[in-house]
Amino acid sequence: MDPKKQVESVLFAIGKEVTTARVASLCSLEEKEVEAHMEELIEEYSQRDHALKIEQRDLGWKMTVKDAFLPVVSQLVTETELDKSLMETLAVIAWKYPVVQSEIIKLRHNKAYDHIKQLMEMDFVAKEKYGRTYRLKLTKKFFEYFDLPSAEAKEAFLAQVPQDVLADARQVDLAASQLESLKQREASYMKPKEVAAAEAALEAELQDYVEEAELHV
Repeated sequence: MDPKKQVESVLFAIGKEVTTARVASLCSLEEKEVEAHMEELIEEYSQRDHALKIEQRDLGWKMTVKDAFLPVVSQLVTETELDKSLMETLAVIAWKYPVVQSEIIKLRHNKAYDHIKQLMEMDFVAKEKYGRTYRLKLTKKFFEYFDLPSAEAKEAFLAQVPQDVLADARQVDLAASQLESLKQREASYMKPKEVAAAEAALEAELQDYVEEAELHV
């Protein structure tokens, strides 16, 4: 059997990131041979007119979907495995990642508690203590499942975020930007008391929802 086709078939069959050593063992090849075949396959796939590509990653190699086709894949997952509401919450987490739980509760309301629990059970999301709230983390399974190694691919989830959530998030981001601007101006010409008053108002706007949400944590 053609060694390069063996390497290609291993990538296809495994469906996730695999090390050079593992491929070499499965194909009874030297690691240098595997690396040479991988480089050839990467070049061949980049020139082929189809949806797949082969990538070299930190721990090895993976056959995956090209970034341009990720919205189609995301839509397919929405229709078959995750219900629409749950997928929307996951999309918000992926879009805002890294993000604290209280922000997701603010944007998705109390239903997000159940969604986060379900996503943790599915091993798409994990959380860790972060002050009075929790920080939500996307898991290794999430990145493998949705094939999102790049910033461009991550943006594919933006299409799944509801418009009302986008509007709320932009208001929060605007307030945060204004607060940062005020802090920068503090060192220039504004009087400390004026800055403090303006900062307090904006911080209240940003933090009010956090305290409300944390009552339910």
